[in-house]
Amino acid sequence: MIKKMIIALCYGFTAIAQAELVTDKQGHQISNNNLEVLLETAPVDAQKKLLNNKAQLNEQLEQLYLRKVVAEMAVNEGLDKQGLNVERLEAVRNNALFALKLDALRKSNNKDYTKYAQQLYFANQADYPVAARVDAAHILISTKKLSDAEALAKAGEIRQQLMQGANFNELALKESDDKTAKNNKGELGVFTSKQMVKPFSDVVFAMQVGEISEPVKTKYGYHLIKLNKIMPAGVKPFDEVKADIINKLKEKDWVTARTAFFAQIVKENEMQIKELAVDEFVVKKLDELESKATIK
Repeated sequence: MIKKMIIALCYGFTAIAQAELVTDKQGHQISNNNLEVLLETAPVDAQKKLLNNKAQLNEQLEQLYLRKVVAEMAVNEGLDKQGLNVERLEAVRNNALFALKLDALRKSNNKDYTKYAQQLYFANQADYPVAARVDAAHILISTKKLSDAEALAKAGEIRQQLMQGANFNELALKESDDKTAKNNKGELGVFTSKQMVKPFSDVVFAMQVGEISEPVKTKYGYHLIKLNKIMPAGVKPFDEVKADIINKLKEKDWVTARTAFFAQIVKENEMQIKELAVDEFVVKKLDELESKATIK
């Protein structure tokens, strides 16, 4: 029974891997692998955006289909064997295979950079400064619908409730005009002074932990701020910069490895540039280009 279930699951995964996304009466098809190839050329965020937009996704599938059908037409008409087309197609293929080989070579680096990254971090801590930060929450009373005086009065009433022991997060959820309060209950998390408008930052960075501010006016309205935590300026923890350090080390090693790889190929194959032939081509091509420019 278990064996049958495993076989069924494997069959199911295989079916998904070979799914046809587009078909026509001529037997042309676009599979999920074709779409995968298209997606992998874009950043992850762009891929997600496309996958979540049905209309745009269908447009891309149609374009994939048209490229495939039109390419088949070109082959049937022998266009792939006319003039420079053979070399043009070979250049496209060579570029793709060149990129695949370099990608494989790059991924073959299994070196563990953690220890070296730590050494660089401790030797160059001045390169990883972090500004003073605070963790705070706020309640916003907007002046969009209330007059300035009304907003200030409401903020004052809410502060009085807080001074009498009311729960800050519960009041933020109930009273704050900041739309994010529905999800974060007023909690802003950790931020630097430059990440907030100046009047807000000036106040919160002068507060004591646990303190609740008087109403603070900004262009958004009046804020009641609660300071949760103070994090003085210093050096970023290793865990925060580890990935960046390792990526830079990998990139440096990759440049060295790639240069050596190319040099080895050139040397082992005794590659030579035939200067006379190149010069002759250049002269003829320049004359051709000059003639085209004159005709225009």
